Amino acid sequence: MFFSEVTGQEETKQQLLSSLRAGRVSHAQLFAGDTGYGSLALALALAQYLLCTGEKGDDSCGCCLSCKHVAKLIHPDLHFVFPVLKKDTKPPLSDDYIGEWRKMVSRSPYFTLEDWCAEMGIEDKQPIIYEAESGSIVRKLSVKAFESDYKVMIVWLPEKMNKECSNKLLKIIEEPFDKTVFLLVSEQPEQIIITIQSRTQRVNIRPLLQDQIKQRLLAEQSVDEGKAEEYASVAAGSWSKALHLLNESEEQVYNQEQFVALMRLCWTRQMLPVNEWVTGVASVGRERQKSFLAHATHGIRENFMRNFGDEHLNYMTDREKAFAVKFSPYVHEGNVIQLADEFERAYSDIARNGNAKIVLTDLCIRVMQNIRPT
Repeated sequence: MFFSEVTGQEETKQQLLSSLRAGRVSHAQLFAGDTGYGSLALALALAQYLLCTGEKGDDSCGCCLSCKHVAKLIHPDLHFVFPVLKKDTKPPLSDDYIGEWRKMVSRSPYFTLEDWCAEMGIEDKQPIIYEAESGSIVRKLSVKAFESDYKVMIVWLPEKMNKECSNKLLKIIEEPFDKTVFLLVSEQPEQIIITIQSRTQRVNIRPLLQDQIKQRLLAEQSVDEGKAEEYASVAAGSWSKALHLLNESEEQVYNQEQFVALMRLCWTRQMLPVNEWVTGVASVGRERQKSFLAHATHGIRENFMRNFGDEHLNYMTDREKAFAVKFSPYVHEGNVIQLADEFERAYSDIARNGNAKIVLTDLCIRVMQNIRPT
């Protein structure tokens, strides 16, 4: 991937290029920011530049064999680590899913963890980077580079590493192999063990500007200017979210429908229907539950902001706006923090494999207490 193909992020590109021209290449860099902002895209562009063997200026040449191999994600000196699903008793490795990974990244390096789970066919389990991966990393990086001067290891979502893998990766980063570069691409860097964080050069990836998303939608998608502006606003700096809005997925519709149903049930305090709602959501799988809870947290924030009467503060689709007309007055300064905290707590509990029925039932009770106090 070329730097020129990365949407926006001009300041970050120039910082990276300045370091490259000066010969200052940190052996471990942490790209902190949503994949939808372009964190993985930037890592791929940097990897191609490092591995390029042709004439380089502000970008890799694109003509040498190395650039062509990176473009197809088959360069022998470019390696990937990412969260995977355990299929059987065999220790799972990223290489087990490398075909799916290449297809996903080739379509677009702007995607979510939920998109990746769908590509792997995961419904009710959470992908992890297991301890066995550390041995694979050592094996790949201990050999001499094949085509280029550098060997590059891109680790997508290192916060998904289990404790054992994190500790072993730390040792590799502390004592790196010659001409080896680690590019860690993290959406939640605070969840990476502090000893790894402290040994990396951090590159913060900011959200894309609304106009950058709008212009790309107009250039690449068949949408009119009004829709492009709406989607760019709601996307909140994420190109992947803009694409999801453009092709409103079944999951998005499901999340909003469940949010509306939950708020209405909690307002009316109908426990039997609430139990039925809990049973339904508890059956859809952990990743979809997390997706719903993230959507609900967003919904609470947006309904609260709507009360200020400034549309520029809101990031809602037409479907969400229709519900907010009557619902937003019930999310106010007296309960917005408590409601947001409850959904975030439920998300954390589900992410840590908490019992979905217990977590969701407790959530409903607490939402009832805050949305309509007695």
